[in-house]
Amino acid sequence: MKRKIRTTNRLNVSITKKVIELQEKGYDCDFLLLANGSLLCMQTNLKYPVNTVAIKQMEHGYDFFSHSYKHVHTIETGNGERGVLLTEKRFN
Repeated sequence: MKRKIRTTNRLNVSITKKVIELQEKGYDCDFLLLANGSLLCMQTNLKYPVNTVAIKQMEHGYDFFSHSYKHVHTIETGNGERGVLLTEKRFN
């Protein structure tokens, strides 16, 4: 049981560390993927069509809190907003 807990913590920590690392590099916005396929910046409440932003996958791992794999992406918009998006699917 201890081994499972350690593995769980290690995977969640790797995702958390990556998000913190990206925030320290200036990716300070949090993005949410909406049902219509656009992205919402949680800080500014601005919406962006997915095809108008630069999306790059940075990390992936299993999240034991949500019991699913998560992909950590960076988002860069045309107006200079930079942030992080966590999804269950990988963007190509």
